[in-house]
Amino acid sequence: MPLSLLLKIFDMNLNTLTKASFLIFFAFACLAFLPAAEAQKRTRSKKNTPIARVVPNTPFNFLIGNWASYSREATFAAYCHVKPIAAGSALEIHLEKPDGTMSVGLIYSDAMDERWKLTWVGPDDDNLTGNGVRYYTAGSDSNRFIFSGNTVLKGKSVLDRYVFENVNTDTVVKSYEISTDNGRSWDVEYKFTFKKNTQ
Repeated sequence: MPLSLLLKIFDMNLNTLTKASFLIFFAFACLAFLPAAEAQKRTRSKKNTPIARVVPNTPFNFLIGNWASYSREATFAAYCHVKPIAAGSALEIHLEKPDGTMSVGLIYSDAMDERWKLTWVGPDDDNLTGNGVRYYTAGSDSNRFIFSGNTVLKGKSVLDRYVFENVNTDTVVKSYEISTDNGRSWDVEYKFTFKKNTQ
């Protein structure tokens, strides 16, 4: 509302309540349009803010990427996507089988316990219960990564481990092994070859 119109209204023979109402309306109208006018006057920055990139900081960066896994019979088994999270201090693993079954894994360490850990959330084998946590121990073979822990096989507590080996730029072999004699021998429950999916 222009200021001249407001002054004319005050010159008119109106009661005080009516004039006060017009004054309040004028004040609210000014407040409503002021931010928009101020925004139009501001110059926009031409500087482009780069997208924040997460720099992975784990001994297992070779797992990062998209993978297709195959059984020992060269049969397609699952898609796998691994990405760094938590400012690069952990890896999140998404594994999806052809039937739509999804499992999620996490490789991480924390301030309370600096050991690297691997844990899974998802359906177990019919004979296994308790996904649990497996702990990484560095071995003499720099191309073999083992996470060891415990599970329950047919009601009995046994040792188990996940093994990542034969690591190349585009392939990794992953196996799951169980020991019923306290680690003296290991039975391979399954073994998959992961191949980088570039699509």
